[in-house]
Amino acid sequence: MKLRCLPLLGVALLAIVTDSADAHGGQYAGPPDIVPPPVPGGPTGGGPRGPNTPVTGQPSGPTAPQPSGPVPGGPTTPGGSPTPGARSGGRATGAPTDLVDLTTWDMWWELNHHGYVRLKDAVHTGAVVTGEEGFFHGHHRFRAADSLRPTRDQIQTSVLPALRRAIDSTEQRDIASSCMVAMAKIGENHPEFRLVDVFKARLQREDQEIRETAALAIGIAGRYENGEVDLLSGLALDDATGRAAYGGKVDNRTRSFALHGLGLLVKEHRKLELEQRVLSISKQLLANHNAFDRNVKVAAIHALGQLGVGGTDSGERGLRQDAISVLANYLDKDLGAGEELIQSHCPTAIQKLVGKSGPLADAWKAKFAAMLQPKNGRRDGADLARSCVLALGQMCGAHDDASSPDAKFSRLLLATYADHRDAQTRYFAVLALGQIGGKANRAVLLEKLPSANKALERPWCALALGVLADASYRTARAQGLEAVPDREIGMELARHLKHAKGDSLISALGIAIGLAGHQEAAPELAEIALADLQKTQRAGYLALGLGLLRDRSAIAPLRQLLDESSRRPDLLRQAATALGMVGDKGIAELLQKRLEAEGSNLVNFAGLSAALGQIGDRRSIQPLVQMLFDESRAPLNRAFAAVALGGIGDRAPLPWHTAIGANLNYRASVETLINSQSGILDIL
Repeated sequence: MKLRCLPLLGVALLAIVTDSADAHGGQYAGPPDIVPPPVPGGPTGGGPRGPNTPVTGQPSGPTAPQPSGPVPGGPTTPGGSPTPGARSGGRATGAPTDLVDLTTWDMWWELNHHGYVRLKDAVHTGAVVTGEEGFFHGHHRFRAADSLRPTRDQIQTSVLPALRRAIDSTEQRDIASSCMVAMAKIGENHPEFRLVDVFKARLQREDQEIRETAALAIGIAGRYENGEVDLLSGLALDDATGRAAYGGKVDNRTRSFALHGLGLLVKEHRKLELEQRVLSISKQLLANHNAFDRNVKVAAIHALGQLGVGGTDSGERGLRQDAISVLANYLDKDLGAGEELIQSHCPTAIQKLVGKSGPLADAWKAKFAAMLQPKNGRRDGADLARSCVLALGQMCGAHDDASSPDAKFSRLLLATYADHRDAQTRYFAVLALGQIGGKANRAVLLEKLPSANKALERPWCALALGVLADASYRTARAQGLEAVPDREIGMELARHLKHAKGDSLISALGIAIGLAGHQEAAPELAEIALADLQKTQRAGYLALGLGLLRDRSAIAPLRQLLDESSRRPDLLRQAATALGMVGDKGIAELLQKRLEAEGSNLVNFAGLSAALGQIGDRRSIQPLVQMLFDESRAPLNRAFAAVALGGIGDRAPLPWHTAIGANLNYRASVETLINSQSGILDIL
């Protein structure tokens, strides 16, 4: 089962009570029911399972709430039936998927917000000293003694032994999966046990979810000194090593999870021999497009993308060029509609490999631009167009004026936003203009905001302006220049907020105002959030907007939102996150007391434990350990405690899945990537 609870924003925890909830170590809520079925004659999903294992079926569980009702003029989900057992914002499975708008801005935000929120930076760095220059956007002065980061001694003597003891004492799916992912986030061996041994022992369990979680956990843990690379490679290739560890033929889901694990491993260590191993495996899996399942191929593409730009010596340059060639060869094949969804993962993977500058980057920018041109008659699918737009948004330099080197690409993206036939491509294009930035793009976005369609386009324009303002501030700061919030953008966003009607637009404006650092709008954000708490999602996004402002005057209204969040776990988590962002060092203690007082209400328990894990305050460790072993609590409650412990002990400043989910074309999904139920990005 998957604990569908733990993204920063917008998870329908209430559904945990009404549906069976799935563990996999806690869930990240991405877009619902978006996996298109295999095209006849094209590659398939799923695949055989190990002969030692009965088919347990895909775990089902609640998912993120999404807009329901017909979408005027908007595209529908890319075909097919929703995953059995899944729910989308209270919409029962079996409802037509064309009632879910997959183009909304919040889906992108859910997969990309971690780099903007950076909650643990605020909690772990120390208490904020207010009134100092640089307070905005996380550039604060701190009292180091107030840091609430867990100590290594706490991890070694309290957290790891507790998780090991819990996982050894049960075969219960929720607890076992949650403990594995929690231990992997910590990524430290213990004097009495090694992580790889804990995970390897569970590769032959009868439960499919436990097996694939074990494979992924080996990669999340980031260790490679005890045969981890050989083990993951064997699982990915389904060779003799993999079958010996797995107890038979390795099923496609586990192979995919192992490939993603390899990608995470090489991203963390950047060692040439590890990267060469991933290159060799991925090249083999992509060479014959008919031989392998689509989940395996998508995972291989993402693993190649994790090789990154890397160093500058000849070996690293050669490896990077070889990886690009593998992706280019696969991308260029005309394999039909069935394969195009898989191929569409190549542009963003290539973008990660080539970077933003140099002849190689220039050549690929030109190629992606050509693939967006209407004259490209060979392939008309929206999946490739969406990915090319996303890649250009990351690769192009700022567009200040007509003489800017990459000005033509911003002009193309503007034209794409104006007239592309696919709505999602248009919205990704306007966001890409904000990501690219520059004076000319800034002017265009300010011009487009008031004229855009209020319900569908204006939220994306607002988000693009917020992203642009945030990037401009951070760039100036990094270059040692005077860094101040963009007041004009902030005022324009605040002006629109005063007259905004739809909840989606109000929410997007709240986030954008936070990104722009327009602190003058803080009272209005708080007022709207408190005005109608029945609009939980809106109130939560506005709370997060207040957190992004890093304005300590927001503590009082955020505390009020937290007080009113009973049975509103999404709002609870977001208000708690915002309080952590603005430097409220008492928030963990408050949440801990509420958690201890919580009885059998799983919804509240899930929200509270999620917030504690995200905040990462070491003072929560002992109460959570006690809850993990409290057999009077339901297994799901205990599993949530394990997830929270993993969040507190996480060695990384950003969640592990950020490496896969950031800048992802989530509309080109497959079963093991994201489906709001059992994919890689459904796990926190």
